[in-house]
Amino acid sequence: MMKTKDIKKGISLIVLIITIIVVIILAAVVILTLSKNNPIESAKEARFKEDVRTFQDELALTVSKQYTTAGGHRDTKITTSDFNEIQGYIPSFSEKYKDKFAIQDDELVYTKQLDDIEKEYAQSLNVKEKQKLLPDEYQQVEYIESTGTQWIDTKWFLQETEDDFEMNVEFETYTTQNVNWATICGVDYGSFGEKQYYVLQFNNTINQYIVVHNTDLNQSVQLRNITDKKHKINVKYLNNITNIIIDDENQQTLEGTIKLRGKNTCYLFARNHSNKPVSHIKIKLNSWYIIVNSKFVRNFIPCYSKTVVIDVNGKECPIGTIGLYDTVEGKFYTNQGTGEFIAGPEVNE
Repeated sequence: MMKTKDIKKGISLIVLIITIIVVIILAAVVILTLSKNNPIESAKEARFKEDVRTFQDELALTVSKQYTTAGGHRDTKITTSDFNEIQGYIPSFSEKYKDKFAIQDDELVYTKQLDDIEKEYAQSLNVKEKQKLLPDEYQQVEYIESTGTQWIDTKWFLQETEDDFEMNVEFETYTTQNVNWATICGVDYGSFGEKQYYVLQFNNTINQYIVVHNTDLNQSVQLRNITDKKHKINVKYLNNITNIIIDDENQQTLEGTIKLRGKNTCYLFARNHSNKPVSHIKIKLNSWYIIVNSKFVRNFIPCYSKTVVIDVNGKECPIGTIGLYDTVEGKFYTNQGTGEFIAGPEVNE
C-alpha cells in the first residue's frame, strides 16, 4: 500500500511541474505580445513602415515626372482607389495592401481597412486617413451603366471663349446599339446648316471617336485596343490647340480647332440635339469632369442614394436611386430618360 501511495505522489509532482512550465511559457507569450520589444511585432512594424515609405517615394517620383512632362503645370491631382491604377503610379504596390491604401490629391492615404495598430504605424509616417468624396447620404460605386435609354443633363454650356478647357472621361466597354454614332457626352446647335459640336462620340463600325467636331473641321482619332478594362480619354483645349490623350498616352494634337461654343447644355450618355437626347450609348461610366480656367466646373462621381434625397432638378429620389454626384456644386444628377441605370460594385471609403 505504501508503494502505491509513493507512485501517486510522484505523478502529481510531475503534473505540477509541467503546469508551471506551461504557465511560464504562456505568460512570456503574453508579455511579448504586449511589450513594444516584441521581436515579431517589431519586425512587422519595420516591414510595414518600409513598404509605406517606398509607396510614398514612388508616388512623389510619379507626381514629379508629371509636373516635368506638363511643363510645371498640372490641372488635376491624382486621386484613385483602383488597385490597378495605384500600381500604375506606385509600381511596388502589392496585393497585400489592396483596399488598405489609396491616392488622394497626390498623397498616399489609408482607408478604414487598416487595423488599429497599422493605423498607428501609418500615422507615424504622416499618412492621413482617406477623406470621403461624398456626403453620408450617398454610396460611391465603381461605375454606373446605361442600357441605352438613360441620359443626364450636365447643365453645363460650351462657351465661346478662349479659356483653358479640359474634359476627362473614364469608361469601360461600350455598345452603340447598331446606330452609326453614339455619344458619351455631347451637344450641338441643331439643324438647318448650323455648326455642330460633339464633345465625344463613337462610330459603330470603326471604333472611332471625334472630339470638338464641327461641320468646318472634321478631325478624329482611332481608339485602339478597346477591352473590358477601364479606359480614359483626356481632352485639353488651349490657345486654339486640342491635345487628345488616351490612357495617359498622347494620341494626337489638333491645331486650328474652332472655339467651343453652344446654346444648349452638354448631355451624358447621349447628345443634346435641340434640347432632345439622340445618339444614346450603352456604357459603363466611371467618372467625368470638366475644368475651365484651371477650376473644376463639374466633377461627377458614380453613386446611389442611401436615404431619400433631392436631385439637381428638385425631384425627390427614393433610397437606391443611381446617378452621379457633382463634388463641385454638391448636387445629385439622375436619369432623365427611361429605364434605370445599373450600379457597379461599391467603393470602400
